[in-house]
Amino acid sequence: MQKARRALAQIAGRFLFIGISVQIVLGICWMIRAFGIFPEFGDSYLWLRAADTLVCDDYMGIGYPLFLMLAKGIESISSIPYPFFVYMVQILFAFYSGVVFLRSCGMTKKVWLVWGSLGLLTCPFALQCHVAVLPNSPGFSFLLLELSVLMGILRQDADGDPVKFPLRQMFTAGVWWALGTVFVVENLWLGLVPLAVVWVLHLIRGRQLGKQRVLGELVLLAAVAGILFTAVSLWQTPGSYGKAENTVSAAMMRRFTWSHMRVEKEYDTWPEELRSLYSWEEIQQSGRYAGTMPTDLQKKAEEALGVSGAQQLFRKYAVYHLKAYFSDNIHQIAWDMAGYVMPPVMLQLLLDGRGYDSFSARNVDLMMTGTLQLTNFLLKYSSVWFLLGSIAALLGALAGKKRIRWEVVCMCGITALGMAVWYTMQDAGCWDYKNGLLPGMLWLVGMISVAYHCLTQEE
Repeated sequence: MQKARRALAQIAGRFLFIGISVQIVLGICWMIRAFGIFPEFGDSYLWLRAADTLVCDDYMGIGYPLFLMLAKGIESISSIPYPFFVYMVQILFAFYSGVVFLRSCGMTKKVWLVWGSLGLLTCPFALQCHVAVLPNSPGFSFLLLELSVLMGILRQDADGDPVKFPLRQMFTAGVWWALGTVFVVENLWLGLVPLAVVWVLHLIRGRQLGKQRVLGELVLLAAVAGILFTAVSLWQTPGSYGKAENTVSAAMMRRFTWSHMRVEKEYDTWPEELRSLYSWEEIQQSGRYAGTMPTDLQKKAEEALGVSGAQQLFRKYAVYHLKAYFSDNIHQIAWDMAGYVMPPVMLQLLLDGRGYDSFSARNVDLMMTGTLQLTNFLLKYSSVWFLLGSIAALLGALAGKKRIRWEVVCMCGITALGMAVWYTMQDAGCWDYKNGLLPGMLWLVGMISVAYHCLTQEE
């Protein structure tokens, strides 16, 4: 029985190694071709404008405009085009963060760390972010580095070798959280989640770890959070790029109303204050394209009613449509959540015409620029490999009897789930795999980790 389990673990490990290696080769080929292309993302031009003025609204972090300003400065004094510099830095930083993260997962052999980090780097969803003028790549890398530090603390605790005062490690994680927020402002909340989870786990184990340690972590976490929340407001100027303020009420309106705004027969049943503010033509136009509501309907409401009055209108509008289309809204939220949790599968459904329109369709259009056949094969391969690799990883983990660090799984799982919920509730029709990289990438981390432990168990 033991020999059979060992043989199964070896087969699963080799299968995972071959599958990820194929992805690495395909991804490197695609990346080489992509270096000569500037993806025409609309947000890229917005970030370039911010780099010229250093003016950010409440949807933006200040770090990426500063980074682009540096890249353009280097271009002005050398022959290096700024996109080339941006891509190289993002790729190298992503590779470094992958190595650090996989090391915190228990991988120690250098060759395997390089191989595993290349596997993370060439995941097509992350790869497109690495070779684009967008902050998604560095924001994701900073989040991985933050999780790596916290995983190290949890692993030490689980091994019975707790650090007496892990304030330095917690402070390091807080620094990565802060840098991630400076580049991607949503990380202000998303990066706080794993820190809070670690503190709660330590609170549960307070008797073994000591109340002084738990209290010290809370004080440090509160101090870093207070500084960071204050700093974010200093660089933001709401409305500087023609968008309504980024609030919970505005997100509720976008989430629950956009999908149903093109139903003309419903217009006469809407509240009077809505019909007096928006004509049917304006509603119809806004409902035609996802992601436009902050710059048209919501901005108009702010100009007419003021920020406070607009927030009340957004909430009333959202509640009305949530009640009127409750089951439909729940169905669409479930689809968006599945898209962030399992992006390879959902993207292939979309490409096969069995999904729904979203921002990710635009991502694929840009990804195929100049490399149609290679991109098409890479995306189809990633979808099939996601299913086969997940099954192989499960079999390998069961056969190899690898000890599962439930504290680490809890922290990463809650962080990934929080990210999926966050971006799902931001808008309707805007499923964008560039935003929620972590949930999908964790599947690949599991495959890499299982392959490593299955194939090195004899050494």
